[in-house]
Amino acid sequence: MKKLFLSICFSLLCWQVNEVWAKATAFDSLEQAQSFQENKQPFTPVEDNSPDPTDPKAMDEFILDRLKKVAITQLDPKNDPNKASSMNMQHSDEYIAMMKEKNKSFLEKVYDAAINRISSESPTGRADVQDSQTLFYEFKEEQKEEFQAPDFPVVNIELPNKTQVLVPAQEHIPYLSSQIEILPSGLVSFNDEITVVATGKKLKNGLSRIIPKFSTSRDGTTNRINLNLVSVSVNGQEIPHKIIEQADEYVIVPQDNYSLEPGVYTYNFQYLVDRQIWKYDDFNEFYWDITGGRWNLIISRAFVSISFPGKERPLSSLVFLGYPGALTTQGTAFAEGENSIGFASLIPLYIGEGMHILLSFPKESFIAPDINTKINWFLSDFGDIVISSLALLTLLISYLLSWKSISQNKTKGNNYFKKGAPLLRLLYKGVFDKISFGTFLLEIYRKNIIDIQKSDDNILLVKKTDNLSSLEKAEKKALNSLFSKNDAILALNSTNQLKFKRAFALLEKATQKKLKALSLKLNAGYLLFGFAMLVFAEFAIALLNINFVQALFVLLSSSVMIAFYLWMSKRKFKSALLSFILKLLCWGIIGGTIVVMSAYIHLVSAIFIACSIYAIFAYCAIFAKRSGLIKSCIQEVINFREYLLRNKENICLGRDFLNQQANIFALDLAEDFVSNKNIQEYYKLDIMLEAFAKRKGA
Repeated sequence: MKKLFLSICFSLLCWQVNEVWAKATAFDSLEQAQSFQENKQPFTPVEDNSPDPTDPKAMDEFILDRLKKVAITQLDPKNDPNKASSMNMQHSDEYIAMMKEKNKSFLEKVYDAAINRISSESPTGRADVQDSQTLFYEFKEEQKEEFQAPDFPVVNIELPNKTQVLVPAQEHIPYLSSQIEILPSGLVSFNDEITVVATGKKLKNGLSRIIPKFSTSRDGTTNRINLNLVSVSVNGQEIPHKIIEQADEYVIVPQDNYSLEPGVYTYNFQYLVDRQIWKYDDFNEFYWDITGGRWNLIISRAFVSISFPGKERPLSSLVFLGYPGALTTQGTAFAEGENSIGFASLIPLYIGEGMHILLSFPKESFIAPDINTKINWFLSDFGDIVISSLALLTLLISYLLSWKSISQNKTKGNNYFKKGAPLLRLLYKGVFDKISFGTFLLEIYRKNIIDIQKSDDNILLVKKTDNLSSLEKAEKKALNSLFSKNDAILALNSTNQLKFKRAFALLEKATQKKLKALSLKLNAGYLLFGFAMLVFAEFAIALLNINFVQALFVLLSSSVMIAFYLWMSKRKFKSALLSFILKLLCWGIIGGTIVVMSAYIHLVSAIFIACSIYAIFAYCAIFAKRSGLIKSCIQEVINFREYLLRNKENICLGRDFLNQQANIFALDLAEDFVSNKNIQEYYKLDIMLEAFAKRKGA
C-alpha cells in the first residue's frame, strides 16, 4: 500500500512538468552541413507558437521577437574576425539566470528555497507558498537516472520506493512517511518511517519522537490520550525505547543512551494511540500533526497515508502546512484509494512547521465504546483525583477516630518511670525550672559522680570522678560547664551563677529534645500510617501514567520536598523578619513543587497530595501537645506519683530511696519523704529544698 501511495504522489508531482530538450550536432565542413540539411526530416513544430517555415511573414515576426531577447557581445581583439567562432549571440541575463535555475537539481532548488524562506521578512518566517511551489517537482524517470550531484557535499539515500537520490550532507530529514490505520474501535495505529542525515550536531543521541499528551475537541474539551509503544527500529534493527513525559507531551526516547555516529539512518516508530478521535452528534473527527513541528530539522519531503474502517468515504479531508496561526493548504497534494487517502507536502517543512490532517467520518464508521472502555477512560482522565482525594479523606477520618480514642484516656501507667527525672518534671509541670535542674544534680549524685554537702551556710558540689561514661552527652556538657579542669568543688552561690546558667540552658535544651523524641515515638504509628497511605496513593497514581517509574519517582521526590519545606517553614529565628522570609521562601518552593507535579497529574491531585502531607504534620503536632498523645504520658506521671506516695514507707527502708530521690524531688514530694536511719546516708532532699528555696534560678 505504501509503495502504491508513493507512486501516486510522484505521479501527482511529475504531471506539472513538461520539459523540451534540444540536441546540437557539430560539423567539420560545409559539405557535411549541406548533406545533413538534405537528409533532414520535415519540420515539426515543438512549441505552440512556432511559425510555419513556409510563411515568410510569420517567420519574420518570429525572428524579430527572438532578436529582441538577444544581446550582441563585443569581439575579443585577439580573435580573428574572419572565424565563425569570433561572432556569436549571447542570451540576456534574465534568460541565463532562468536556464541556470532550470538546470539546478531538485535538492539544490529545495535548499535554495529554504534559504530564501529563512531570510524572508514575512512575520511567519516563510515566503509565499504559491511562489515557491513551482520550484518543487520530481524529475522524469529517465532524468533521475542521469541525476548529477550538486556542487556541495552530498550523500546517497534510498527512498522507500527504492529510488536512489543525492541529498546534502547536512543534518536534516530528507524523507518522512507516516502510515495511519484507524480501527473501528477508534484505536489508531501509526507506522512512522523517518530517514535522517546525522552529522553529530543535533542528533548526537539519536532521533526522538514527540507525541502530544492531550487531545482537544472543537468545544475545548481536553482528554489525555492513551499511548502504547509497539517497537522502534533503526536501519532495520530493533532498539529498546521507552516513553517519558515532559510537560504536555510524551517523548519516545532510547531506553539506554547511545551516541549516533554521522551517517544516514532510517527510523521506524510503531505505536498505538487511543482517544484521538472525537465523537460528535453527527460525525466523528480525527486530527493529527504528522511532523509534530518539534524537530529542529528541515523536512524535505513528508507523506501520509490513512486507511479507515468500512467503505464509507470520509465526509471531509483537509491538510494544512505551516506555522501555528499561519496554516495553508497550498503546497500539498492529495490521492485516494478504495478505503484510504494520502497527502503529500510538495514543499519542504522548515523548523517549527507542521503538517496537519483533519478527517471527518460518518457516525456508523466506528463502534460505540463499552462500559469497561468508559471506565478506563474515566480513570485515565480523573483516576489520580479520585485516588488522591480518597487518600486525604482516609487520613482525616483515621486521625479523627484516633483523637477520639486519645480523648477517652484509657492508658494505664507503669509503676516505674524510666525517662529521667528532668523529663518527669517537664511532663508533670510543663516547664523546665530550677527544680528540674536540682533533679539533674540528684541524678548524677546517684551515679556517684558528685557529692552534695553542706558546710556551714554553703552548699557544695564535690566532683568525685572524671569517668563520665554513665552520663548522656548533654549531661556531660552540663557537668563540664560547672567544673573546670582544675576545679573539684563548686559552691552554690552567686559567684558561680554564670556557670549554673550555662548548665541550666544545656539541660533545658536536651530535655526539650527528649520530649520531642518521646512525642515522635508516640506518633510513630500515625506517621507510618499516614506516609504509607500517601505512598500507596502515589503508587496507584503512577500506575495510571504511561511511564510508571518516572511518575512514581517524581511523585515521591516531590512529596519528600514538600514535607521538608513544610518542616522548614515551622523553624523560628530570633529575627521576626528572617523567620518571615524563610517561611515565604519555603511556601514558594512548595508551590513550585506542586506545579512540577501537575505536569504528571492533575493540579487538583497535586494539591490533594500536598494537603495530605500537611495533614500528617498538623495531626502529629496536635497529638504531641499535652492534650494529645502526651496526655497519656502525663497520666502515667500522675499514676507514678501516686505510686510513690502509696509505697513511701517501703521506699524509705533502703536503697530504693536513692534510686527514687530525684523523682521524688521532681514531683514535689520532698516534704513527704523525711530522713531516717535507713536512708540518712544518702538523703539530700533537705539540702535541695534549702538550696532552691533560697535561689529562684540556678
